[in-house]
Amino acid sequence: MCQQRINGETSLYAVIGSPIKHSQSPSIYNQAFSRFKINSVYLAFEVTKEDTQASIASLKQLGVKGLNITMPCKNEALACADELDEAANYVQAVNTLVLENGRWKGYNTDGIGFWSAVKAKGYQLVKEKVLIFGSGNTAGVLMVQAVLEGVQELVIVGRDLERPLVIKELINRLVKDYGVQIKLVDLSNRHFLERVLLASDIVVQATSVGMAPNCQQTILPKGLLFKKGALVCDIVYNPLQTEFLRVAQEQGCVTLHGLHMLVGQAAVNYALFTSGELDVEWVLGELLD
Repeated sequence: MCQQRINGETSLYAVIGSPIKHSQSPSIYNQAFSRFKINSVYLAFEVTKEDTQASIASLKQLGVKGLNITMPCKNEALACADELDEAANYVQAVNTLVLENGRWKGYNTDGIGFWSAVKAKGYQLVKEKVLIFGSGNTAGVLMVQAVLEGVQELVIVGRDLERPLVIKELINRLVKDYGVQIKLVDLSNRHFLERVLLASDIVVQATSVGMAPNCQQTILPKGLLFKKGALVCDIVYNPLQTEFLRVAQEQGCVTLHGLHMLVGQAAVNYALFTSGELDVEWVLGELLD
């Protein structure tokens, strides 16, 4: 692939977070910029939570046109936005900042990217029953966006639910604002989990369980069954074939590995940055090559 020439008119985009060396984002965006002859470059900067706001201010001063924000900087970056999209406002965290008409708008595109991959599989969401394993930040983002996309029935499965959890507040707000049905279930409640799992059209594993090097772990209690033909997704992409997805495939389910979420949100961000369309299948091919 030809290298894009950098000159005085090259636009700068970046991702910040810590750790950041493992990020696939520079590869995704720079290959896209080169392929579509866009005079831009995308860099990664190691930034701690404490330095988030000062670092973003410095990058703005240097003329950056757009930023992606990863952990642990997503909450701290809120103060750097002039306005927020609906998902970011709900979860109070941004993963994207874009300069629009002289103002910085904060977005949370993780949920949009994930559900766009699900819809690409032919699921319209409005009529589907969704179950999400996880009660942390990622599960919260996916839950919020699912409701914004029209999902009416959700089950959230977590551990130790007696603890104060942000997702409880999110559930209360969504139920009040949208009149949706959301049940919060403890993972230890096997009898209820068994029943709702068999009724769920889309099941999402939204925790780090099963990520390398702990590839044999799974959050799915042994012996439980998915609904026949359900779409089963995992946000983990190392390995691509998690134990969670392996069990789902053995039961005849359709599966979606974690790279789909990564590339899906990259496509949303790319459109915000350039107003162009990123070929998701091409990016997936490049990452899997």
